[in-house]
Amino acid sequence: MSNRILVLYGSYRMGIRLANFVVDRLRGRGEEVELIDAKAIGLPMLDRMYKEYPKGAAPEALEKLAGQIRGADGFVFVTGEYNWGIQPGLKNLTDHFLEEWFWRPAAIVSYSAGRLSGARAATAWHGTLSEMGMVVVSSTIGVGPIAQTLSADAEPIGEGGKALERSFPRFADDLLWWIEAAKAQRARKAPPY
Repeated sequence: MSNRILVLYGSYRMGIRLANFVVDRLRGRGEEVELIDAKAIGLPMLDRMYKEYPKGAAPEALEKLAGQIRGADGFVFVTGEYNWGIQPGLKNLTDHFLEEWFWRPAAIVSYSAGRLSGARAATAWHGTLSEMGMVVVSSTIGVGPIAQTLSADAEPIGEGGKALERSFPRFADDLLWWIEAAKAQRARKAPPY
């Protein structure tokens, strides 16, 4: 049985290459994967969380996304690094929700135009996702410079592309192990709150 994985992406630039690579490779492993693009969803700047709306009164895009998050077995956050930090589009998307994320694993894939591969953004996301109730998988992927690692069609190129291809199986294995563990635990007993 396949797992339902959401790949969340929040940049409006070259990172879509990496998001599409992750989606393609996870689907190639038989997983049910959906790309959630913060720009395409177009949520407003956070002024009210999903849980603050009366039942059935949330905007349609928010209601749909809440259902997608609740229905997922795990998440992959594809994050770029801008000015040493987290992308505002993806952060805004995640902050609309809280309980919907609980008790599922999240993995982080980062990138940058430079050689540091988005490492600072990945580090910042680790604490943020943990605080939001997700188990953050220790395996990560960092890609940089992205334009020298993935083509516009999300195909690996050059030495960076070869390294990405080599690292992805371990990354995916770790994420899927945690997804299975979390599913088993949720089926065994209800969350403590």
